[in-house]
Amino acid sequence: MFNKDFTQSVFILIISTVIVASISFLVWVLPAFFYQDKLIAESSAKPLTALEVEGRDIYISEGCHTCHTMMVRPLDAEIKRYGRYSRESDDIYEFPNLWGSKRTGPDLTNLRRKYSDQWHAIHLNNPRDVVPTSIMPAYPWLFEYVLDGEDAEAKLKALRILGVPYNDREIQQARLTVKGHTKAEALIAYLQSLGHEQGVQQ
Repeated sequence: MFNKDFTQSVFILIISTVIVASISFLVWVLPAFFYQDKLIAESSAKPLTALEVEGRDIYISEGCHTCHTMMVRPLDAEIKRYGRYSRESDDIYEFPNLWGSKRTGPDLTNLRRKYSDQWHAIHLNNPRDVVPTSIMPAYPWLFEYVLDGEDAEAKLKALRILGVPYNDREIQQARLTVKGHTKAEALIAYLQSLGHEQGVQQ
């Protein structure tokens, strides 16, 4: 086993993987347990409403995160274009995190209230109606599918286990909050929640 070149040894590959994973855990994951309270204290993040949670799931299921990042780097050019740069404390309630890695479309970190609900509705139905050069696909079916909210309560319960501070009343009302809304309305609610109270820097 040990006479082989190390690149051909399964044993060495497994040991190397365990060592690298252990170092990563010690450097990136373990420290977070010790300053989580500090992040919560300095964060301006707010838990999403049940409708916004539903919209976030639609955002993920439609693959929006593959073309839009949600991470503004602390570079002058990015701050001028997209607004306030991202901070670790911004994502304390994000499960999973949607930083993304490709900007086919613009970064959405500070989208909050930059456009009206009507603008988003037109944009989702046919992006070319508001941005003639857009290559984003249209999503007209999102306006046809009405949500029943049956799994909304379970989603909030799961998020509470992960540390999102939902109270019993919010969880109990989750289904009624979502029921009757279209997928488009839920997605727009989520998009309008993105960003920070101080607004978008232009």
